[in-house]
Amino acid sequence: MPLAIRVQFLAGYTGREWPPSPARLFKALVSSARMGWASSKRKKIEEALRKLEQQGWTGYTKLPEISAPRATLRPSRQRRFVPNNSRNWPTERKLNPKKSIDLEPEPMVGWDIEPPSIVWYWWPNFDASFVNVIREVSRRVVSVGKGEDFALLDAFPHLPQELPPVRWKPAPSGVSLEVPEAGCLAVCDDFFTRAAKNELPLPAAGVRAVTYASDAYGADQEIPTFVLGLWRKGKRCSWDARLLQQVIDPVRHLLCDEIQREVVDSLARCSSEVPAMETLVRRVLLGQNEHGHPICESHLAILPLPSVLGPYPDGRVRRIALTDLGRGKDPNRRAIVELAHVLLHGRELRDNNKQGIGVILETEPDGQWLRAITKPSRVWSTVTPLVQPAKELTSKEWQCLVEARRNAEQQPAKAAAYEIYLRERRLELLNRSVQQAIEGTGAQVKSIEFTKSGWIAGVHVATQYRANGYLGETPKLHVRVTFDKAIAGPIAIGRGRHVGFGVLWPEGE
Repeated sequence: MPLAIRVQFLAGYTGREWPPSPARLFKALVSSARMGWASSKRKKIEEALRKLEQQGWTGYTKLPEISAPRATLRPSRQRRFVPNNSRNWPTERKLNPKKSIDLEPEPMVGWDIEPPSIVWYWWPNFDASFVNVIREVSRRVVSVGKGEDFALLDAFPHLPQELPPVRWKPAPSGVSLEVPEAGCLAVCDDFFTRAAKNELPLPAAGVRAVTYASDAYGADQEIPTFVLGLWRKGKRCSWDARLLQQVIDPVRHLLCDEIQREVVDSLARCSSEVPAMETLVRRVLLGQNEHGHPICESHLAILPLPSVLGPYPDGRVRRIALTDLGRGKDPNRRAIVELAHVLLHGRELRDNNKQGIGVILETEPDGQWLRAITKPSRVWSTVTPLVQPAKELTSKEWQCLVEARRNAEQQPAKAAAYEIYLRERRLELLNRSVQQAIEGTGAQVKSIEFTKSGWIAGVHVATQYRANGYLGETPKLHVRVTFDKAIAGPIAIGRGRHVGFGVLWPEGE
C-alpha cells in the first residue's frame, strides 16, 4: 500500500534546500513520537518508524517522491544567534573563548512558497498496518525543519488527484537532499540523550545525501538574476557610470571577504565537504580556482544598471544586477548564487581596506528593473560599452592604416582596403563575443552595428569609460545586435563582462 504524507507550511520554510529533505520530515516525526502522548503506544510507533527509515535501502522499497510548489529564496529578514556552549572545546568558540556560552550569528535562509504551500511525500510500497500509526504521529507534528517553520501534517494511503506542479524524483544529477537511512532513529534518540547531558561530539548524522531532479527543471528555469539597489542614509545613492570600478570593486570585496565564507558554512553539510564546497563557491562567485588564479569559465557577473528608464534618464548607476553567466544549469551553482543574493541584502559595501563606505545593498522590491533586463527581445543595445576581447590589429597593421589614412587623397584605394579590413576584423571580434554570450539559446545573429556613441538615452560615449589593467588594452565600442528570434536576458558581452562592461539592454520591438 502507498503512503502519502502532506505537509502544509503556514509561515514559509526556513532551510538551505528546496524542497525540504525527507530526512527533515523523518526527524520531525521522531520528535513527535517522543512526546508524552506516545508513551502508551511506544512499541507500535517504534515499528512504524523503523519501517519508514528503511524505505529505499531494503528490498522492494523505494525512496520517496516529492511533489512541491515552486518557491523562491527570499532575502534574509532577520539573523538568528545560536548558542555555542562547547565547554570541552573552548577553541571552537570564536567570540568569547573563555566563556562557557557563546552566541554565533546564523543567517536565516527562507523560502517564499506559492500557495497553498503544500508539499507531498509519497512512498509507493509501505506496510498497510502502519499507515494509521504514521498518520497519528504526523498529526501531532508542529514544525518541519527549524522551529519557526510551523506546519500541519497528515498521512493518507493514496495521493490526491491534484498535486503541486513540480514532482521530484531520485536522479543521477540535480539537487542534493538528505534521506534517512537504517540507524537514523537510533541516532536521533542518541542525539537528544547526549544533548540533555551536554556531551559532545554527537554521533553520525544517520542520513545519506541523494540527488533529486524535478520534471520542470530546465523547462521553466530562468537564469538566476537579482537586482539590488544602492542606498545611503535612506536615499538612493548614485555613481557615475563611466567609473564602473568604483561601483563593482566594493561589491567584489564584500563577496570575497564575507559572503563566500558564509555560503560555504551554509551549504556544506559536514566538515569533510568544506574543501570541495570552498573551491566551487570560489569558482562561481569570484571566477577563481583554489589558488586564487582567474579561470576561463563563466561565473557570477556584477552588472551595473545605468538609469535609462523614465522621462529623465541620466545614465547614473543606482542599481546592480547579479547573474550567473554560466546560465545557472547546475542546481548547485544556482543555490550558491541565490544564497549570495540573500546574504548581500542589507550589507554595507567595503573599500580596499575593508572599511564600510556607508552604502547599503537592498533588494529591489517591485521587480521593474529585473523584468526590464530579462524580458525577451530581438534587438539588444549596450548601456555600458563592450571591451574588445582581443586587439583588432597588430602594431604593424596599425602603422600601415595610419599611413594609409594620411595618404588617402593620393591613394584612396589603399586607404579604403585597410578600412574594410579593420571593419571586418572588428565585426569578427564582436561576433565572437556575442556568440559566447548566447551559447545554448539557439539564436543566430542577423546583424551587428557598432559606434562610439550609444543608441539609448543616458549612455555615455564609449571612450569616456575608465578601464584599468587588461581592460584598457583593447578598444571600447557601443554595439547593437539583432537576432533572428527573441531571446531573454540578461546578456553581457566582451572583455570585462563579469565586472560591468558590455551590458546589453533590450530595445522595444
